[in-house]
Amino acid sequence: MQRRETRSSFRPRALSVVAALGLAASACASDDRPFLLPADVVQAAPATTSTIPPPSTTLDPGTPLALLTPTGVVVPILDITPTAYLVQSPCQAEVEIVYGTPIYQVDIVLDPGHGGEVETGAVGPNGLTEKDLNLRLAKLAARKLEARGISVALTRTADYRLPIQTRSQIADTLKAQALISIHHNAPVLTASSEPGSEVFYQSRSLQSARLGGLVQEEILDALRQFDGINWVAARDAGVVAVLKPDGTESYGMIRRPDTPAVLAEFGYIANQSEADLFDTPEYLDAAAEAITAAAERYLTTDDTGVAPNPVNRTFTPTGGTGGVDNCEDPALE
Repeated sequence: MQRRETRSSFRPRALSVVAALGLAASACASDDRPFLLPADVVQAAPATTSTIPPPSTTLDPGTPLALLTPTGVVVPILDITPTAYLVQSPCQAEVEIVYGTPIYQVDIVLDPGHGGEVETGAVGPNGLTEKDLNLRLAKLAARKLEARGISVALTRTADYRLPIQTRSQIADTLKAQALISIHHNAPVLTASSEPGSEVFYQSRSLQSARLGGLVQEEILDALRQFDGINWVAARDAGVVAVLKPDGTESYGMIRRPDTPAVLAEFGYIANQSEADLFDTPEYLDAAAEAITAAAERYLTTDDTGVAPNPVNRTFTPTGGTGGVDNCEDPALE
């Protein structure tokens, strides 16, 4: 795999909020803290106040674009009043939040697919749920990106439902350079000598196609190191544009964002052999490193990775639970 020299114009934004990773702001001393921040940006919520404290930094990072609520939920900011933030809740309600950690522009948004009681995603024969696996992988990848100086946020930081509309809104609001949606596939397909990873991209975006090629290349390199896995794959697995018969994008996570976006299916959680692999720390580390390497190459090189498939896939979704119907917001304060 050939890699090119990095562009000298890339400058990580050290004062950006760089990862949404866990539970509540009070957990900041552990690896489950909701954000990994430079020390001079972190503020504890004041015990008694009704005003919004300014970020404690000597540089002005601009107007905050989103907020990490005291319960660790990322919400786009709609307006800032003298006494509160007006934010968009996960279920698309307008809510006032008195306190939170401001989030500024980031380089990468990671989207752990699914979440909540209804949106579990696929479930492996070993009981591993896709929603939990996606979140674990996204959190680890965020830590690795942060360690390389790349600012990052997660759309979902815990086990709650998050409509597709809100996921794409978070990436667009944070003016991210790329959005990577993390998934693990079902059902079981044809046996394959190679991993059945596939990455869906925005068919009208050259940047999305390039991002997809890099993500696919890094995932395949990561998975090929594991011996004795009985892989399964679709016949056209690769970097794929998936379209409805009318030519529009089939998947909301590809269709909705203005941000260059891809949806990565790392493998088949419905396949016993792969599900057992996915439930190991070795897999999580390798897959997180693949995300990190792909994102870094996307930001700092002209690499293209795996070429998109020459033939698009045609698929018409039938229903789903990615909308706001019957959506219940998690606690925000």
